[in-house]
Amino acid sequence: MEKDDPKPETKPGGNRPPPRPPHRTAVGLGPEGDDSDKKRRATITRSADGEGKFVRHSGGRGQYGHVIVKVEPNGRGKGIEIVTDVRGGAIPAEFIKHVARGVREALDGGMVIGHPAVDGHPVVDIVVRVIDGSAHETDSSELAFTMAGIFAVKDAVKKADPIVIE
Repeated sequence: MEKDDPKPETKPGGNRPPPRPPHRTAVGLGPEGDDSDKKRRATITRSADGEGKFVRHSGGRGQYGHVIVKVEPNGRGKGIEIVTDVRGGAIPAEFIKHVARGVREALDGGMVIGHPAVDGHPVVDIVVRVIDGSAHETDSSELAFTMAGIFAVKDAVKKADPIVIE
């Protein structure tokens, strides 16, 4: 800085903090670290039933969906099979595909049920049978049956002794 210069020398960027290092996990791996956890999948070891109910009422038209499923182990490498065994129109035909969508979303998305084998990992090699449920004449909706399907599968998988497969 020269004597004749009226302004002091400043750094470009002002008081900006230094750039942050890449995110590190608890074991010290960065974003490019070991991705074996991403390949982890889960499956079940026994059959179990599960029930999901989505009921919301907020003044006007409500939301109602109720689904009962049975999950069974499928052969290794056979993937996810969704079978509809609903009899007597307990779940109206227009909502069956939304139940299947909820089931698929729960299994593919890595549900969180409080079990280390399943939490955050997709569930594979499973047969899901939609066996029963109920609907409301005015309050049933696509969203309600999607959510009821998710809740039913979570309930069933939790009871079906899930394990990790690599």
